[in-house]
Amino acid sequence: MPPRKRRPRTTPDFAAIEELTANLLAEHGESGLRIEELQRATGVSKSSLYGKYGGRDGLVAAGLMVLYERHYRETIGVIDEIVRTSKSREELIERFRQLTVYVADLKRTTERLHRAAVLAGTIARPELRAKVTTLQSEMMSDLARSIDLARVRGLAKQNYPSRVLANFISALTFGRIIVAFDNELPADEVQQWTEASMAMLGTLFFADSD
Repeated sequence: MPPRKRRPRTTPDFAAIEELTANLLAEHGESGLRIEELQRATGVSKSSLYGKYGGRDGLVAAGLMVLYERHYRETIGVIDEIVRTSKSREELIERFRQLTVYVADLKRTTERLHRAAVLAGTIARPELRAKVTTLQSEMMSDLARSIDLARVRGLAKQNYPSRVLANFISALTFGRIIVAFDNELPADEVQQWTEASMAMLGTLFFADSD
């Protein structure tokens, strides 16, 4: 009887595994992530997962990195679309106002906590810090280019460097993570935050009216 041929080994699709891990983290949180569920969905053995990520913590960190990039790119992509398609200063301001209300929603706190978890994980993991630095720098370059385009189109002021403004906008949105832990917020807090944010952007970013 001829020997049975072994099936050729297939290389695990780690990018798909990280996307699925990110989805599970977003749905269930870190405590709800089950390696067995991930194995059933992907067909990848635990030894392959641990060989790639070094353990559960490494797999969680990879999934959080996906969420980190996903949420940031969503916002930066919207800003780019607003800058490219707004036909006037007034339209740009109104669409930024709508985006600010959306981003300021405290229901998005979990997304910001995921980002904070990634940042905290860089303290003792230089390889993760390098990845986050590369990704964050790339995204700030994208946002700075959108700011430059707004200036070329006459929609933005020519004052602070675009990179400085990109980081300011990023810090302003991420700063909402602190607000979520204040239990004495006024009922119209989001509206007040939006007005304060728009006032700052009016000073730093939006072109002056004619």
